Amino acid sequence: MSQSRKYRGFRTERVVAEYLKRWWDGATVGRGAGRDILNVPFDCEVKARSALDIQGTLRQIEARTAKSGLLGFACFRLNGQGESAQHYVAMLRLSDLVELLVAAGYEKRRDVIIEGDIKRCQQCGEWTINDPCNWCEDQ
Repeated sequence: MSQSRKYRGFRTERVVAEYLKRWWDGATVGRGAGRDILNVPFDCEVKARSALDIQGTLRQIEARTAKSGLLGFACFRLNGQGESAQHYVAMLRLSDLVELLVAAGYEKRRDVIIEGDIKRCQQCGEWTINDPCNWCEDQ
């Protein structure tokens, strides 16, 4: 690996740590074998490469998180993305994504209506699935 690619990788780790500090004050770069970002409640593997080894990265994350029990994911800085970490790509196992979505309240499909969703509006008396109802909002 060229020195410039190596330094780009180190810089990317710092950019990601700085971005994560918005939510986790102590986020900092780890050195050596192990987690790339420390003082956060998950295992983030940071990659800044032109060629992505997705399967290898996934194996690396799974090996570490099998021991730690932490949620693991990879953060990829793609060529041409610059230093705006919010635009970097994150990868995690589908099972981990589903678990996060359920925990965030996405356990119920929003496009399926069941009988318990239908209510009578307390203001106008119309049947509605919205709270407040669309009729009262338009008045």
